[in-house]
Amino acid sequence: MNPFLPFFQKITVWLAMSAVALFTINPTPLHDSIEEKHVPEKRHHTSLESYPQGEFRNPLDIPMQLVANFGELRPNHYHMGLDIRTMQRENLPVYAAADGYIRKVKIEKSGFGNAIYIEHFNGYTTLYAHLNSFYPELAAYIKSRQYQTQSWEQEIDIDPELFPVKKGQFIALSGNTGGSQGPHLHFEIRDTETGNNLNPLLFGFGLPDHTPPSIYRLVYYDRNRSTYQGNPIAIGIRGVGGNYTALSNVVALQSPKISFGISADDMITNMHGHVGIYSAEVWMDDVLQTGFTLNDISYDETRYVNGSIDYKTKMKGGSYIQHISRLPGNKGSFFGGMYDGIISIDDSAVHKVKIVVKDVTGNTSTIVFNCRWNGAKEERIETANTVLMPPGKANQFETNDFKIMFSPDAFYDTIPFFYSTALATDAKAVSPLHHVADYTLPVHDSFSVQIKPTANLSENQKNRIVVHLQSNKRTEVEKGVWVDGMVQAKFKYLGNMMLLLDTIPPKITPSGWVNGGSLSRRKMFALLIKDDVEDVKNFKAYLDGNWLLFSRKSDFFIHTFDEKTTDGKHELRVYVDDEAGNTAEKIFTFYR
Repeated sequence: MNPFLPFFQKITVWLAMSAVALFTINPTPLHDSIEEKHVPEKRHHTSLESYPQGEFRNPLDIPMQLVANFGELRPNHYHMGLDIRTMQRENLPVYAAADGYIRKVKIEKSGFGNAIYIEHFNGYTTLYAHLNSFYPELAAYIKSRQYQTQSWEQEIDIDPELFPVKKGQFIALSGNTGGSQGPHLHFEIRDTETGNNLNPLLFGFGLPDHTPPSIYRLVYYDRNRSTYQGNPIAIGIRGVGGNYTALSNVVALQSPKISFGISADDMITNMHGHVGIYSAEVWMDDVLQTGFTLNDISYDETRYVNGSIDYKTKMKGGSYIQHISRLPGNKGSFFGGMYDGIISIDDSAVHKVKIVVKDVTGNTSTIVFNCRWNGAKEERIETANTVLMPPGKANQFETNDFKIMFSPDAFYDTIPFFYSTALATDAKAVSPLHHVADYTLPVHDSFSVQIKPTANLSENQKNRIVVHLQSNKRTEVEKGVWVDGMVQAKFKYLGNMMLLLDTIPPKITPSGWVNGGSLSRRKMFALLIKDDVEDVKNFKAYLDGNWLLFSRKSDFFIHTFDEKTTDGKHELRVYVDDEAGNTAEKIFTFYR
C-alpha cells in the first residue's frame, strides 16, 4: 500500500469542499503524450517496525561500517544494498546472515564478480558479492560445472537440498572481483517473492545514527517546458543541525508552474564518509504534495534513477540533484502520491513551502521558506534545428544514410533532439561521423540506429563492420546486422556514431612470464589480451588438448594452477574472437 495514498484521499476531499484554493496541483503530466501514469503499489511498508528485527546478522566478523548504503545515487542505477568495509583488506571470512540454503551462484567479469544468493525461510533472500572465493564444497561444485560447460562465467540455479546453511556459517572470502573499485563486501536483502531489493538497514543491524541529512542545494524548475530545455534555478539556503531556510524572506519564482530538486546526503554516526538519503517530501501551505522513498526497488526499474535526477547537470560535471517530482516518463515505483509534484500557483500570494528529508532511522532535516510567483511572462523557447521528442510515444528521425528509432519508454521528459554529420577521422571509418543529440540527454531503454556505409564493401568486409559509439567518456561497439543496405545496432546512450571496418584480430601476450619458460614457482599465470577496436568477445584456452579454466579481471585472463596443470612440459593453445569476428590463435609452452 502506498503510504501517501490515505493522506491524499483526505486532501482530495478537502480541496473539493474548499470554496477558494490558493494554489492548484496539476495531477496530469506536463505533456499530454502520457495518458496514464504507472505507479506500482508497494507490497512492503517503509518503517523499521514493518520488518523483522535481529533475524539477520552482520555477514562479517568485524563491526559493520558502510562505504555506501541503499539508495545511494550511482551512474544508471540506485545502489541496491550495503557496501560493507573490509578494512581495505581482501579474504575476510563471510558468513550466512540467517538460516537457509544457497539458491544461486553467479560468476561474471563485471557487476557482482563472484556472488552467492541465499534463500531464507522467512521470505527473504540475501546476496553477497565481489567475493574472492567460495567455501570448499561449494567451490568444488562450481568448478566442476565450469569444466563441464567450458565456461568461467556462470549463473547457476542450485537445488535447495544441495547446500543448506546455518546462520553464521562460513560461506566465502571477501574480495574485489567484478565491478568493484576496492576491497569490500556488497550485501543485499531481497523479497524472495517479488525479487525486489529492500533497504537492509530496515532490518535492524544496530548501527547508531543520530545525525540528520545535510542539504547542500535547493533548486526549482520551470515546468512549462521540459526539464532538459532549461536549467535548474537555484534558491539560496542556510542552516545547521537539520533546520534550513531560504536566504530571501520571500523567494520570487520565475514561473507559475514549478517543481523542486535538492542535493543532499547523509552521515551515519561515528562513521566516515557520506551516504544517500532515504526519503524526501514537498509540502506547500501545510499540504503534502509528493515525495519519494528509496526502498522495495527492483533491478528492472533501478535505471529510472536517470529520470529521478537532473541528468543533464550531472553529466556536465555538476553535483547530483534529486527531483522531488515525477518526470512524465518516469515509471519508477519510489514516488508516492496521486500527483506528480508539479505545482501550479494561480495567484500572486505568498505560499509556505516545506521540504522534508529523512534518513532510514528517521533523522530529519527540513527547509522552510516562503515563495511567490513574480508574474513574469513565459519565456519563448527557440527550437531551431531541433526536433522535440516527447515521452510515451514512438519517436524516430531519419535521413538518406541514417535512421534512429526510440520506443515509447525511451524518454523521461521531452528531448530536444538534434543531429548533424562530420567527416570521420578514424582510418577504419566507412561512414561519416553522426552526431546524435547529446550525451547529457538520458535514454531509458535501448534504441535502434541504422547507418549506411559510404564505401563499396565486399561480402567479407561486410562481415567485419561494427557500429562505434562515443558518448562522453563511454565507448561501445556492436556488431550489428544488415538491414536494407544499412547496419543496425542497439544502444542506450546518445553521442557520436560511425561504422568501422575492423580486420585486425586481438593481441595475446604473456603477462609477467616468458613463452617456453618455467612456471614451477608460481601459483598462477596471466595473459594480457587487447583489441584495437572493441572488447574480447570469446576466449578459449586448451592445455595439452583439454579445456583449461581461466578467470578474468579487466584485460587479464588468469589461470590458477590446479590438478589439470601437472608437473612437466605443457602446450597451451589460446583462441580469442573480437566483436567483429576476427580470430587470434597463439601457442605457448611452459614447464611445471
